[in-house]
Amino acid sequence: MDSKDTSHQFTLRQLQIFWAVAQSRSLTRAAKQLDVRQPSISQQLSRMEHMIGGKLIRYVNNELRLTPAGEFLLAEAGGILEAVDRASAGLGEYFEGVRSQLTVGALPSLARNLVAPAFARMRRDHPGYLLDLAEVTPREAREQLNGRLFDAAVMSDYSEGTGQGLRTVPIIGDRQLLAVPRDLPDLTDVTSLAQGLSEDARATMSRTARYAFGSEHTARVTAWYDRLLPGSEATLRCRTFESALAFVEEGQGVAIVPELSVRQGARLLFDVTLYDLGLPVRQTVLLTPFQTARLPSIAALEAALKEAASGLEALETRPIPAFVRNCGLSSADHSGSKLYAAPTGP
Repeated sequence: MDSKDTSHQFTLRQLQIFWAVAQSRSLTRAAKQLDVRQPSISQQLSRMEHMIGGKLIRYVNNELRLTPAGEFLLAEAGGILEAVDRASAGLGEYFEGVRSQLTVGALPSLARNLVAPAFARMRRDHPGYLLDLAEVTPREAREQLNGRLFDAAVMSDYSEGTGQGLRTVPIIGDRQLLAVPRDLPDLTDVTSLAQGLSEDARATMSRTARYAFGSEHTARVTAWYDRLLPGSEATLRCRTFESALAFVEEGQGVAIVPELSVRQGARLLFDVTLYDLGLPVRQTVLLTPFQTARLPSIAALEAALKEAASGLEALETRPIPAFVRNCGLSSADHSGSKLYAAPTGP
């Protein structure tokens, strides 16, 4: 029997490391994604390049770039790693009696309103499914997806670069609401905050919760406040909508929040008053690596998320206040009785 030339062979682990580096374009980020030390990443890449006899990555002005060979391997790697994932999932069925284990990252509000009921639906049809759920920031979710440590993530499309290098599936869109303390008077017919409210109520309306997300949505909410409440001040800076709602519940000010952050299913989680604002909805999306999109478990998760989303009904909120309409913040195109806009895209 003729011996085969193995001079260009490399290991599956080396291919996974190359994939993480190529996706993140950073040895440091790849090491964090794979939970290994950076010297180990560099060593494995060097061994891989030595085995294949050429360079896969190079640096131009301190920026990591792929060589033509690296670009070729990146295109091939997706299919190889997808096949390995399918084989691992299938073997789990045979030898472990487990249909599949899914590792999913999600924002807290999306975890409780979409992922939890979706997983219940999955287990109704396939009791063997296991879920490893991590509440993470959008940036962490992208890193873990590119490092192949997450199978999927459920995030909002306000997250900067949400779908970069990832398959993006729209799931649901929820309204932007104004949350105010319960003891404030009804704002529905107030045409001017300066004239229609007491001094104490005006002071409360001038104190706002601002977000430190490090994304475009931070600037977007600030612009909304400037139109809605000119001259208002940032009394609270926070990194979750839930913290902003707790601030409002304590009577310390007001906050613009997406509807899913206020609720769990049909139940209101915070003792606040909510007003529609007529703003564009926030779209929630399912993110998966392209190479795992056809796995049965991912397809089941996508279908279950859409089913869970379709079962959500609108919370009762007060209509768009007159002063909001007068400031030009709201748009008739975005207001109305429907809680959610129909998903667009694939």
